[in-house]
Amino acid sequence: MPLHSTWDGLLALAEDAARQAGEDLRRRLSSPHTVKAKGLRDFVTEADVAAERLILERIRQRFPTHGIVSEESAPDPAFGGGTCWAVDPLDGTSNFARGLPLFSVSVAALEGGRPVVGVIYEPVPGRTFRARRGGGAWLDGTPARVSRVDRLLSAMVCLDWGRAQEDRLKVLARVQRLGPEVGVLRTLGSAALGLAYVAVGWLDAYFHLALGPWDTAAGVLLVEEAGGRVTQVDGSPWAPQATSILASNGALHDQLLGCLRPA
Repeated sequence: MPLHSTWDGLLALAEDAARQAGEDLRRRLSSPHTVKAKGLRDFVTEADVAAERLILERIRQRFPTHGIVSEESAPDPAFGGGTCWAVDPLDGTSNFARGLPLFSVSVAALEGGRPVVGVIYEPVPGRTFRARRGGGAWLDGTPARVSRVDRLLSAMVCLDWGRAQEDRLKVLARVQRLGPEVGVLRTLGSAALGLAYVAVGWLDAYFHLALGPWDTAAGVLLVEEAGGRVTQVDGSPWAPQATSILASNGALHDQLLGCLRPA
């Protein structure tokens, strides 16, 4: 069976599971939440747990031998062999818990450490970003392409801060260098949406210093299939185990690396 046929099946499952979980999150958005602290600036709600349960049950029912790495469960590190799923059932928990409708569901399947399908579902207003390796990236029924902006002073760059004090200080140092060079700086509170927005050209770049594979795998594939470029912030290749990420339209990438590499 051709790879693309197998990947189409994975993509269909990812899309269906992400949408179902996302619609459940949308229904829960305006209800009171049970919020528990996992660490500094790190929270989980009952909605995270419910969305994760739904997605993981769907994956295990269809593909019981596949590995799974998910934000709210013990990780399976088997990225090197077979198929492994990377799942963030609710990316943007802090936004969600406050009733801010800026959050997403991210589901990706990886083979040999490379994302081969990825779906990011934005429950409000109900947008689906999806990609299959070699098959392009899409926003609902429209092909996705990165922007053509090639000047930093015209660029809209998005970042998120991370939770640890050390990470925030590192981001702040980079923002001090980057801020005077770019047109607009934004922060969303959802890394998956930041990457998806780069893929469709609404943002020109996104960076973060402290992420897990569940945050990035689907978005990495979206950006690459939309014609963009993804590395770590120091310029080294992205891998599932990487914590930092820089995703851009490609035209700005080297200029951004010059601003973001450690001084």
